[in-house]
Amino acid sequence: MRVNVVRTIESLLLVGLVMPAALLFGVTTNQQFDIKSNTANWYDTEEATTLLNQMQTLAGNARRQVARLQAQEDQLPWQAQSQRLERARYDVNQMGSDLVRLDQMKTRLEPWQQSLVHKVTPQVHEMVYQMDAAVAQINKHENKSVLAMTTYPQNINMIYKSANRMTDTIGTVNQYVQAEQKMAALQPHTAKSSS
Repeated sequence: MRVNVVRTIESLLLVGLVMPAALLFGVTTNQQFDIKSNTANWYDTEEATTLLNQMQTLAGNARRQVARLQAQEDQLPWQAQSQRLERARYDVNQMGSDLVRLDQMKTRLEPWQQSLVHKVTPQVHEMVYQMDAAVAQINKHENKSVLAMTTYPQNINMIYKSANRMTDTIGTVNQYVQAEQKMAALQPHTAKSSS
């Protein structure tokens, strides 16, 4: 009898320890991501998809430009660094323009697009801030040796990281939405075949 009581207590303790972890992980993994809404405007959602994909491409371009600056920072003359920085700045500024347009139509987008705009906004702001700081440093110190001793390398690194996060975020959400849409399209077929 005593052995059964001990085993019951052990079982309850085990369940008590495992259950909160299961609940914790269950909450995070079962979180629903709304794909469609009745208030979204088709034209705006299509434009938003195009803009978000364009922002992903622009972030990838900016990331490549600053990656070259990171790798060759001490070898390139400041003029060459300035040219590459200007190319990346053009892409970052375009992302800012796209973000303004997305913000204007935010209430007419699908929930997943609204969420994605909300997620990439800080990354674009960070890239703009770091880009302005890097340009200010390169304009102030027209010498590659002096530039290396300023915040310029950190600015370039932060632009790279933000651009990388942005491309990953947009790519991941796009893949998720495409998978959800495929699943939704298959559900009627699956229901018919099982009945």
